[in-house]
Amino acid sequence: MRILLINKYHYPKGGAERAYFDTASILAENGHKIAFFSMAHPNNLPTPWQKYFVRQVDYLDEKQSFLSKIQAAGRILWNVEAARKLEQLIIEFSPDVAHLHNTYHQLSPSILWVLKRHRIPIVMTLHDYKAVSPNYSLFVRGKIWEHTSGWKTIIDRAIKDSLVKSVVCALELWLHKLIGSYRLVNQFIAPSKFLIQKYQALGFPFPIKQVVQPLSPFPQPPVQLGQGNYYLFAGRLSPEKGAETLLKAFAGLPNLKLMVAGTGPEEVRLKEQYGHFPNITFLGHLAGEPLAAVFREARAFVIPSEWYENMPYSMLEAFGYGLPVIGSRLGGITERVTDGTNGFLFEAGSVESLQAAIHRLEQSDRAALSQSAWESIQDLHGRVYYHNLLAMYRSVIDQIDTHRKN
Repeated sequence: MRILLINKYHYPKGGAERAYFDTASILAENGHKIAFFSMAHPNNLPTPWQKYFVRQVDYLDEKQSFLSKIQAAGRILWNVEAARKLEQLIIEFSPDVAHLHNTYHQLSPSILWVLKRHRIPIVMTLHDYKAVSPNYSLFVRGKIWEHTSGWKTIIDRAIKDSLVKSVVCALELWLHKLIGSYRLVNQFIAPSKFLIQKYQALGFPFPIKQVVQPLSPFPQPPVQLGQGNYYLFAGRLSPEKGAETLLKAFAGLPNLKLMVAGTGPEEVRLKEQYGHFPNITFLGHLAGEPLAAVFREARAFVIPSEWYENMPYSMLEAFGYGLPVIGSRLGGITERVTDGTNGFLFEAGSVESLQAAIHRLEQSDRAALSQSAWESIQDLHGRVYYHNLLAMYRSVIDQIDTHRKN
C-alpha cells in the first residue's frame, strides 16, 4: 500500500509528531511505501519528499512586518502553496490513502480539497480540539474554556490573548465549516475516549473511532521496579501543563526530589521562582538516551496537566519504564491511570490534592505499583496498532471504490 502521511512539523516536537513518525516506522517495517508532506524547517528530519514541503510559517512571530502578518493570516485560512505542492507530490507518488495528523495553520484545510479531487481516501487523527473549536486546547488564561463560537473566541481573546489572532482563528473555523472541509475526511480517529466524547458534546457532527497510538519501539520489562529516588516531570513548561502546581507542591515537600525535564514559555519565570529549592532540579530539554536515563532512574512520573489532555505519550512512556503515574483527574489521563493500582489521581490545579497523592504513593508498595504500570501498556504494541490502522485504511479505500462504482 502507498500511504501519504501529513503533519505540519517534520521533526520531533510533541506527541502528534511522535505518532506521525511512529506510524511511518511501523508501516515501513511492514512493507508499505511512505511519503511525507509537511512544512520546511531547519530541524526537519531528512526525507526525499522535502522538495514538496511548504515554506516555513510562524504565525506567532510578533516581529513580522504588517504585510507579512497579513500574508500569514491568509495562509492560515487557505494555503495556496500547500495545495499546489501537494498536487505535485500526489502526481509523483500516487498514494492509496492519506493519513493526516496536525495540519492547521501551517498547511490549512486547503489540502483536503486536493486529496478529494484526486479521490484519495482521508484518515485524520485528532490530537487536540482544533477541528471543533478555534482554541485547540480549550484552555484560556489558566482555565478550561469549552466554546466553539467564533464570536466568543473573539470577545474572550481566546487565542494567545490577542484580538487579531482570535479573529483569524475564528474566521478559519467558520470558513471551513461553511464550505464543509471536514466533510471530506473519510474517517476521524483519536487516541482517547475522552476526546471523542468531548468532540461529540461540543457538536462535532462526524463519527470518530478510537485507535490508541503505540509505544514504539515497545519497551522491555524494567529490570528494577520502584527503586528510583526522585519524581519526574517531562513536558512543556507552559500554563496548561500545570508545572507551577507541581513546583508549588514540591516546594512544600523538602524531603522529596523532583526532576523537571523540558522547556517552554514559563521556563525563565519558574526557574527564578523555584530554582533555589534544593530538592528541585531543572534539567532543560532532554531527548533520546539522556531522557531515557532519567526515566529509568525515577521513582514515579507526574503529569499535572490542567487542560483536557488527549492521551499524553509521556504518560504511556512512563508506564513502559515501570513508573507509577501521578496524574490530574482530567481528560484522557483517567483512562490509563487507575487510582491505587498503577498510580494515583489528584484534582487538577490543587497543590494539596497533589501532595496527598504523593504521600499515598510514598506509603504504598512501589514495586507492586510499578509492576501494574508495566502491565497496563501491554495493548500498545505496534502490532496491535498496525492491524487496527490497516483495517481502517482498507475500510476508507473501500468507501471510495464503492462511490466510484456508483
